[in-house]
Amino acid sequence: MARAICSGTLSSGPVSIPVRLCAATKARGPAFHQFQKGTANRIRNLRVNEHTGQVVEYPDVVKAADIGDGNYVLLG
Repeated sequence: MARAICSGTLSSGPVSIPVRLCAATKARGPAFHQFQKGTANRIRNLRVNEHTGQVVEYPDVVKAADIGDGNYVLLG
């Protein structure tokens, strides 16, 4: 059994529930790659600017939150 990093109790009125926080010890599930059907050719995903069609390098990619009506707030 995994060793607890932190432990405590959640209480609400007369009910108390003991809880423990444990670190993940191993990866869950296999890692998959994509291939074209009928071949041994691996598929690569490119980051492409939808307006210019040019490939965007990973350091130039930032995340944004959609705030509706096609407007976004850049997060980084």
